[in-house]
This record gives sequence, structure tokens and C-alpha cells, in this order.
Amino acid sequence: MIELFQLNFFRNAFMMGILLGILFGFLSFFVVMRKMSFLGAGIAHTAFGGVALGVLLGVDPFFTSLAFCVISAILIGKLARLGRISYDMGIGIFFAFSMALGAIFLSLKKGYSFDLMSYLFGNILGVTLVDNAVALVTLIFFAAFIFLFMNRILFMTIDEEVASVSGVRTEILDTCLLVFLAGIIVISIKIVGIILVSALVVLPAGFGLLVSKDYRRVILAGILFAVFVMTGGLFLSYYLDLPTGATIVTSGTLLYFISLVIVKRTARG
Repeated sequence: MIELFQLNFFRNAFMMGILLGILFGFLSFFVVMRKMSFLGAGIAHTAFGGVALGVLLGVDPFFTSLAFCVISAILIGKLARLGRISYDMGIGIFFAFSMALGAIFLSLKKGYSFDLMSYLFGNILGVTLVDNAVALVTLIFFAAFIFLFMNRILFMTIDEEVASVSGVRTEILDTCLLVFLAGIIVISIKIVGIILVSALVVLPAGFGLLVSKDYRRVILAGILFAVFVMTGGLFLSYYLDLPTGATIVTSGTLLYFISLVIVKRTARG
């Protein structure tokens, strides 16, 4: 196991796994409690259009997919707040639109040499020190945001209308959460992939809620769960020669259901 850390790509991927585990552990609680789980899946698939645009233009797909995801998240949130469409309808529209655009963009790029599968299902070979730096900066900003506005976000989560009447800037806070959701999803695409990343948006909070009902313990349990799954999945994928993202998500899902069975049996006993 020690020899793995002599490999530069594995060190980068391992560090990314820890950073993403902390990010998803934090983020998952707010996404699940605000019933935005499906939005995470929609934003993740929206990234496909951005990746394809980057390939077409010959620029880093990270920037184009980030733009796609952030703009889509803000528009969905704005339209839903205006009552023009529901969250589910907005997600469905942008989901399909972005996937269709992605297919068109790729068809326009003749003879491209691009490993699309690594973006769809993740590839630890693609993680760099720059990616880790971006993830670390995102974690610092997100942690600061949560620290400063935790009480207001919790108030908004419990009753958004009352929070708004009480002076909480619910629209701004909601938009910030959506932007962070989009950004964290895009950062994780290299290691987990577009198709599978949505699972990490919900699994940590799901596990945390099995452990406790206190939000602090839910978040802490979610972070520990996500870090364990991310790093453990990396080792499994390397030794078993399996796709990274698929191994991480499969491991996390199995661990969640095993924990669910244990909790249910313990409660009955």
C-alpha cells in the first residue's frame, strides 16, 4: 500500500479524495434537507454539454463545464422562485438540453482525440496538483460560507417563508448554495465522472441521518463517510483494476445499505 503513494498520480487522486469527501460531506446535508437531491443529478449531467463545448473550442473542459453548470443552476433556481417552472421541470429541461447540445458539439468536432469515458465515469490519472489546489480553495470558501451563515441556512431550510419574512436573504443564500453545488460537482468530475457524481451528493447525508438527528453529528458522520468511501474506493479501483468512479459509488451505496440494515436491526432489538 505504501508504494502507491510513491506514484504521483495516486497521491494527487488520494488528496483529491479527501478534499472532495469533506466537501460532499458538508454539501450533502444541505442538499438533502432542502430536497435538492435531483438537482444535483441534473447539474452533473448538464456538465456534459460544457465538456463537449470545451472539446469543440479546444479549451480546458473544466472552464466550459463550470460555466454550463453554474449558469444552469442559477437559472433553474431563479425560474423556480418566480413560479414559472418547478425545480423538477427545470432540471428535466436543462438536463436534456445540455445532453443534446453535448451530442451536437461532439458531432461538429471531426476526428477528435478525446477520452470521453474518463469524463463520464472518472479517471484518477487525470487528477493534477492544480485540481487539488482548486478543490482546496473551494473548500476554504465553502467552509467560510457555512460558518458565517449556518444559522440562517438552517432557518431557511426549516421554513423558507418565515425566514424570508424575518429578514433572511433566502434568495441570495439559495443561489450561493446552488453555485457551490455546481462548482463542487464540476471539480469532482475528473475522479468520479458525470454519470455517477450525483450519488455523492446524497449518500453522505443519508448515512449521517442514520447515525443521528443532530445536524452537527449528521454533517460529521457524512464527512467521515464520504472521505472513507472516496479514499477506500481509490484503493479498491487500483488493486482490482476497476473504473474509479464506479468503484467509489458502488462502495458507498453498499456501505449505506449495510448501515441501514444494521441500524434497523439494532432499533428492533
